[in-house]
Amino acid sequence: MKVRLIRPSQLDENGKPRKYEKLFFPDLTLPTLAGLTPEGIDVGITVEYVEDIDFDEKADLIGITAQTCQSPRAYQIADEFRKRGTPTIMGGIHASACPEEALGHVDAVLVGEAEDLWEDVLRDVKGGHLKRVYKAETKPDLSRLAVPRFDLVDFDHYVIPPLARTPLIPLQTTRGCPHDCDFCSVTRFWGHRIRNKPVEHVLKEVEAIQPSRIFFSDDNIGANPPYAMQLFAGLTPLRTRWACQMSTTIGRHPELIEAAAESGCHETLLGLESLNEKNLESIHKGFNKVDEYKSTLKRLADVGILAQVTIMVGLDEDTPDSLRRTMDMLMDMDINYVYLAPLTPLPGTRIRERLEKEQRIVDRNSAFYDFSHVLVRPKNMTCHDLEDVLWEMYETFYAAGNILKRAWRFKRQYFRYFPRDNAIEETFFQFHMRNSVKRKCHPFTLGLAKKPA
Repeated sequence: MKVRLIRPSQLDENGKPRKYEKLFFPDLTLPTLAGLTPEGIDVGITVEYVEDIDFDEKADLIGITAQTCQSPRAYQIADEFRKRGTPTIMGGIHASACPEEALGHVDAVLVGEAEDLWEDVLRDVKGGHLKRVYKAETKPDLSRLAVPRFDLVDFDHYVIPPLARTPLIPLQTTRGCPHDCDFCSVTRFWGHRIRNKPVEHVLKEVEAIQPSRIFFSDDNIGANPPYAMQLFAGLTPLRTRWACQMSTTIGRHPELIEAAAESGCHETLLGLESLNEKNLESIHKGFNKVDEYKSTLKRLADVGILAQVTIMVGLDEDTPDSLRRTMDMLMDMDINYVYLAPLTPLPGTRIRERLEKEQRIVDRNSAFYDFSHVLVRPKNMTCHDLEDVLWEMYETFYAAGNILKRAWRFKRQYFRYFPRDNAIEETFFQFHMRNSVKRKCHPFTLGLAKKPA
């Protein structure tokens, strides 16, 4: 039996699949699904951003996973395989939010997480009676050891930074988020209850894969402090470098910050979203406290954890001038990277329901739902104004002089915590961001885009 797992590309403004020379790091979903596949089944992975799909490949099942921005291309791919009589199934966050839409293009949909369903899918394919919908009644626990099959991933298609052996490797230790932000589709997919993977299983994955650096893709690695402390204690002897995502509430737990740094954490992504309290309340993220941002970022930097932050633009209190002031304030904080995300009404979110009622959604092309396109009419400016100020903010932050100023600002971190923090690697990525901005390409891209022919 042969199974081909596919990550589709995203269609560009001309309706063509986007292609990259190299990606910054591989996807976790498909290697995990391959790790759940029983022995004896021939399983392969294709990532269309850097590889071509063989539509004439003889396979017993094509498995496709897609975020919303990849869904239009996912449907094209499924349609092509179905023309050839090859069974297709689609899973992931978009198919789970819009199963009826997906069923217009695929033979089956897997709704939610795959751990308790995937072997049933494979058994039904082998028996020739694939169901239309697979949906678990409960969330799977994470006690089953399934090492992601990164051996099926060609690392030549990924950026390997200076002084590293492998690209950044994503792993996961928890699922679920206790928060309920209006714009986020994560809690609908993973749920509100935090589920923990046994620490010993996380360590076995690290030891089996031997990554140069890890990105723990948990939505908030510190959401369960006792578990996080156990995880950090287990990682410390491995002397690995890792990055993660944290909530801004981490600043209220200095012991977690220190333990994370001791165990090898060198970078974390925090969703600041806004420096305006009314904006935060409007998206149900009032647990973020603007007056704590600066001290939290400094506390992280003091132990060698440099911050990446996300800022949403186009919220109801935003104006061009307020966003410029936001960038001025960010420049004064201990921040290494800034990602700006126009308000994006993803399917299944409360923010989409509200904006539908207000008739403010101006673009429904799912291919553009990638947090880099203006899709919603702001209250206090035009869509064109928002797009202009977004690029102005990026050009400010990633100006060459400001990149060098940040390198100087963090010189203590680079020297004291080398090689956990190192200026060569950070400058490499900073100037990639600058080059993307100069070409009016969103710097929060997947990798190094192919130059036009």
